[in-house]
Amino acid sequence: MEYIKKTAENITKHALKVIDQIDEEQVDKMIDSILNAESTFIVGSGRSELMGKAFAMRLMHLGFDVHIVGDVTTPAIKETDCLIAISGSGETKAVTMAAGTAKETGATVVGITANTSSTLGKRIDIAVNIESKTKEPWKHYTSNVLKGNYDDLTPMGTLFEDSTHLFLDGLIAEFMARLGKKEIDLKKRHATIE
Repeated sequence: MEYIKKTAENITKHALKVIDQIDEEQVDKMIDSILNAESTFIVGSGRSELMGKAFAMRLMHLGFDVHIVGDVTTPAIKETDCLIAISGSGETKAVTMAAGTAKETGATVVGITANTSSTLGKRIDIAVNIESKTKEPWKHYTSNVLKGNYDDLTPMGTLFEDSTHLFLDGLIAEFMARLGKKEIDLKKRHATIE
Protein backbone atom coordinates (compact mmCIF):
# COMPACT_ATOMS: atom_id res chain seq x y z
CA MET A 1 0.00 0.00 0.00
CA GLU A 2 2.92 2.38 0.58
CA TYR A 3 3.69 2.70 -3.12
CA ILE A 4 0.04 2.91 -4.13
CA LYS A 5 -0.78 5.77 -1.76
CA LYS A 6 2.42 7.74 -2.24
CA THR A 7 2.35 7.44 -6.03
CA ALA A 8 -1.34 8.40 -6.22
CA GLU A 9 -0.68 11.40 -3.98
CA ASN A 10 2.25 12.57 -6.08
CA ILE A 11 0.48 12.02 -9.41
CA THR A 12 -2.44 14.10 -8.13
CA LYS A 13 -0.14 16.91 -6.97
CA HIS A 14 1.61 16.88 -10.33
CA ALA A 15 -1.67 16.89 -12.28
CA LEU A 16 -3.04 19.84 -10.30
CA LYS A 17 0.16 21.82 -10.92
CA VAL A 18 0.09 21.01 -14.64
CA ILE A 19 -3.61 21.82 -15.02
CA ASP A 20 -3.06 25.15 -13.26
CA GLN A 21 -0.46 26.05 -15.92
CA ILE A 22 -2.75 25.39 -18.92
CA ASP A 23 -3.59 28.55 -20.87
CA GLU A 24 -7.21 29.36 -19.95
CA GLU A 25 -7.78 31.09 -23.28
CA GLN A 26 -6.91 27.85 -25.07
CA VAL A 27 -9.30 25.92 -22.82
CA ASP A 28 -12.10 28.41 -23.57
CA LYS A 29 -11.40 28.00 -27.29
CA MET A 30 -11.52 24.21 -26.89
CA ILE A 31 -14.86 24.43 -25.08
CA ASP A 32 -16.28 26.75 -27.75
CA SER A 33 -15.04 24.44 -30.51
CA ILE A 34 -16.79 21.44 -28.99
CA LEU A 35 -19.98 23.42 -28.29
CA ASN A 36 -20.08 24.75 -31.86
CA ALA A 37 -19.02 21.56 -33.66
CA GLU A 38 -21.51 19.43 -35.49
CA SER A 39 -19.50 16.40 -34.34
CA THR A 40 -16.44 15.95 -32.16
CA PHE A 41 -13.84 13.36 -33.12
CA ILE A 42 -11.20 12.06 -30.72
CA VAL A 43 -7.92 10.39 -31.62
CA GLY A 44 -5.10 9.00 -29.53
CA SER A 45 -2.99 5.88 -29.35
CA GLY A 46 -2.45 3.47 -26.48
CA ARG A 47 -3.25 4.91 -23.06
CA SER A 48 -3.85 8.36 -24.57
CA GLU A 49 -6.58 6.78 -26.66
CA LEU A 50 -8.11 5.31 -23.50
CA MET A 51 -8.16 8.77 -21.89
CA GLY A 52 -9.83 10.06 -25.06
CA LYS A 53 -12.42 7.29 -25.01
CA ALA A 54 -13.31 8.10 -21.40
CA PHE A 55 -13.78 11.75 -22.42
CA ALA A 56 -15.84 10.73 -25.47
CA MET A 57 -18.17 8.66 -23.29
CA ARG A 58 -18.88 11.60 -21.01
CA LEU A 59 -19.38 13.97 -23.96
CA MET A 60 -21.90 11.48 -25.33
CA HIS A 61 -23.63 11.39 -21.92
CA LEU A 62 -23.88 15.19 -22.16
CA GLY A 63 -25.62 14.85 -25.53
CA PHE A 64 -22.75 15.65 -27.90
CA ASP A 65 -22.29 13.81 -31.19
CA VAL A 66 -18.87 12.23 -30.66
CA HIS A 67 -16.75 9.65 -32.51
CA ILE A 68 -13.50 7.79 -31.90
CA VAL A 69 -11.15 7.89 -34.89
CA GLY A 70 -10.59 4.37 -36.19
CA ASP A 71 -13.87 2.93 -34.97
CA VAL A 72 -15.83 1.14 -37.70
CA THR A 73 -18.85 3.43 -37.26
CA THR A 74 -16.87 6.70 -37.41
CA PRO A 75 -18.04 8.91 -40.29
CA ALA A 76 -15.94 11.28 -42.39
CA ILE A 77 -14.82 14.47 -40.67
CA LYS A 78 -16.14 17.77 -42.09
CA GLU A 79 -15.25 21.44 -41.78
CA THR A 80 -18.08 21.88 -39.25
CA ASP A 81 -16.46 19.33 -36.92
CA CYS A 82 -13.78 19.36 -34.24
CA LEU A 83 -10.92 16.88 -33.69
CA ILE A 84 -9.36 16.37 -30.26
CA ALA A 85 -5.89 14.89 -30.88
CA ILE A 86 -4.09 13.46 -27.82
CA SER A 87 -0.36 12.65 -27.91
CA GLY A 88 2.16 13.30 -25.17
CA SER A 89 5.11 13.38 -27.55
CA GLY A 90 3.14 15.03 -30.33
CA GLU A 91 4.80 12.60 -32.73
CA THR A 92 2.43 9.62 -32.67
CA LYS A 93 1.92 8.79 -36.36
CA ALA A 94 -1.79 7.92 -36.22
CA VAL A 95 -2.53 11.09 -34.26
CA THR A 96 -0.47 13.44 -36.43
CA MET A 97 -1.95 11.92 -39.60
CA ALA A 98 -5.51 12.36 -38.28
CA ALA A 99 -4.72 15.96 -37.32
CA GLY A 100 -3.36 16.60 -40.81
CA THR A 101 -6.45 15.12 -42.45
CA ALA A 102 -8.78 17.11 -40.19
CA LYS A 103 -6.83 20.30 -40.90
CA GLU A 104 -7.13 19.69 -44.67
CA THR A 105 -10.93 19.41 -44.36
CA GLY A 106 -11.14 22.68 -42.44
CA ALA A 107 -12.18 21.09 -39.14
CA THR A 108 -10.94 22.69 -35.92
CA VAL A 109 -8.04 20.71 -34.47
CA VAL A 110 -7.41 20.74 -30.72
CA GLY A 111 -4.12 19.21 -29.61
CA ILE A 112 -3.54 17.89 -26.11
CA THR A 113 0.20 17.35 -25.83
CA ALA A 114 3.29 17.88 -23.73
CA ASN A 115 5.20 19.04 -26.81
CA THR A 116 3.58 21.97 -28.62
CA SER A 117 6.60 22.35 -30.93
CA SER A 118 6.05 18.81 -32.28
CA THR A 119 4.55 17.62 -35.56
CA LEU A 120 1.14 17.64 -33.87
CA GLY A 121 1.78 21.15 -32.55
CA LYS A 122 2.23 22.38 -36.13
CA ARG A 123 -1.16 20.94 -37.19
CA ILE A 124 -3.42 22.29 -34.46
CA ASP A 125 -5.58 25.37 -34.04
CA ILE A 126 -5.87 25.11 -30.26
CA ALA A 127 -3.07 23.89 -27.97
CA VAL A 128 -3.71 22.39 -24.54
CA ASN A 129 -0.24 21.96 -23.10
CA ILE A 130 -0.02 19.20 -20.48
CA GLU A 131 3.56 19.80 -19.30
CA SER A 132 4.42 16.27 -18.17
CA LYS A 133 6.82 13.44 -18.67
CA THR A 134 5.77 11.30 -21.65
CA LYS A 135 7.18 8.09 -23.08
CA GLU A 136 9.87 10.33 -24.60
CA PRO A 137 12.70 11.55 -22.33
CA TRP A 138 11.37 14.57 -20.46
CA LYS A 139 13.45 17.74 -20.65
CA HIS A 140 12.06 18.97 -17.31
CA TYR A 141 12.08 15.62 -15.50
CA THR A 142 13.78 15.94 -12.13
CA SER A 143 13.83 13.81 -9.03
CA ASN A 144 11.39 16.18 -7.30
CA VAL A 145 8.53 14.95 -9.53
CA LEU A 146 8.25 11.88 -7.33
CA LYS A 147 10.65 12.11 -4.41
CA GLY A 148 12.74 9.32 -2.97
CA ASN A 149 12.19 5.76 -4.20
CA TYR A 150 9.14 6.77 -6.22
CA ASP A 151 10.95 8.40 -9.19
CA ASP A 152 10.51 5.51 -11.63
CA LEU A 153 7.05 4.45 -10.51
CA THR A 154 5.30 6.60 -13.10
CA PRO A 155 6.76 4.91 -16.19
CA MET A 156 6.73 6.36 -19.66
CA GLY A 157 3.59 8.45 -20.21
CA THR A 158 1.86 7.88 -16.87
CA LEU A 159 2.14 11.51 -15.71
CA PHE A 160 0.89 12.85 -19.05
CA GLU A 161 -1.98 10.36 -19.29
CA ASP A 162 -3.17 10.77 -15.72
CA SER A 163 -2.92 14.58 -15.93
CA THR A 164 -4.84 14.50 -19.22
CA HIS A 165 -7.52 12.27 -17.69
CA LEU A 166 -8.02 14.60 -14.73
CA PHE A 167 -8.07 17.65 -17.02
CA LEU A 168 -10.69 16.06 -19.30
CA ASP A 169 -12.86 14.95 -16.36
CA GLY A 170 -12.66 18.50 -15.02
CA LEU A 171 -13.68 19.74 -18.47
CA ILE A 172 -16.80 17.56 -18.28
CA ALA A 173 -17.68 19.26 -14.98
CA GLU A 174 -17.16 22.63 -16.72
CA PHE A 175 -19.55 21.58 -19.50
CA MET A 176 -22.09 20.40 -16.93
CA ALA A 177 -21.97 23.78 -15.19
CA ARG A 178 -22.18 25.78 -18.42
CA LEU A 179 -25.02 23.65 -19.82
CA GLY A 180 -26.92 23.39 -16.54
CA LYS A 181 -26.68 19.57 -16.58
CA LYS A 182 -26.87 17.33 -13.52
CA GLU A 183 -25.86 13.71 -13.01
CA ILE A 184 -29.46 12.64 -13.61
CA ASP A 185 -29.27 14.16 -17.11
CA LEU A 186 -26.15 12.16 -17.93
CA LYS A 187 -27.66 8.94 -16.55
CA LYS A 188 -30.46 9.19 -19.13
CA ARG A 189 -27.87 8.52 -21.85
CA HIS A 190 -25.90 5.88 -19.95
CA ALA A 191 -25.66 2.47 -21.64
CA THR A 192 -28.55 0.12 -20.88
CA ILE A 193 -27.48 -2.70 -23.24
CA GLU A 194 -24.37 -4.47 -22.01
